Amino acid sequence: MMNQIFQSAVGVDLGGTKLLLRYRDHSLRFETGPDFGAADLTEILKNFIRQYVEPGGVIGIAVPGVVENDTVVACDVLPELAGWKASTLLCQKIGQVSLANDANAALHATVTDLASDKTAITVMVGTAIGCGLMIDGKVFRGAKGWAGELGYWPVQTSGSQWSRLDDIAGGRYMANRLNVDANQLALLSHQGHQAALEVIAEGGRALGRALGGIINLLNPHRLSVGGGTLKLVGYWAEAQTHIKASAIPSMLEECEIRTVHELEDIVAMGAAQIALTAFR
Repeated sequence: MMNQIFQSAVGVDLGGTKLLLRYRDHSLRFETGPDFGAADLTEILKNFIRQYVEPGGVIGIAVPGVVENDTVVACDVLPELAGWKASTLLCQKIGQVSLANDANAALHATVTDLASDKTAITVMVGTAIGCGLMIDGKVFRGAKGWAGELGYWPVQTSGSQWSRLDDIAGGRYMANRLNVDANQLALLSHQGHQAALEVIAEGGRALGRALGGIINLLNPHRLSVGGGTLKLVGYWAEAQTHIKASAIPSMLEECEIRTVHELEDIVAMGAAQIALTAFR
């Protein structure tokens, strides 16, 4: 299924630490970061398309943050993209382009085998945290298409202090608390570094409680969780413990919970699916 999609469209997964492009058997990965902007994306896409993509191909781009039509309204992890319009790529002869939130793209890729009346949630935990929602078989977008900003879920930390889920459980934010980058945080966790493991465990607990709350709120048939942050030592185990502690047992029993972090192409695949639908 995945290869068939990439035979027909370019999938682009643009995140806070990496850019992944996939078309047919061609896959390229680049590092990003807070300074990565539209000019960088445009140049990389132009080169990729010139080398690998046949004329007339469609491109699906998934980005973290708030997306409206073809515009990135806000993007905490890639602030240089705020205000960027995907339609500007047409001027670069890049072809037909669709733009989607990365969690919504992942949602498309994780519900293809579900019946059309099901309710499903897909949560992507990377640099920050986003969520795609399908309710009774329909993607739930909210008033402006911005639904799913799970990273802003309020979390009580200590005493009367409150923060966002991103700040406690997002990959970049956990790394920032130790003054390291995401790769260093992963290395420290595998080395058994106590301070790193404590930060990661706190993040896992916060994520688990939020996911338990979502299960209680929406009573989904399936919860899919992905993103590189799940690979941190102890993170997902801690989250699972607190999902179980927070969710109503009968609702938890009816919810299939699965991880998809081992599928690196899942966001790119969903973005390609959305583009194929948009330009069919």
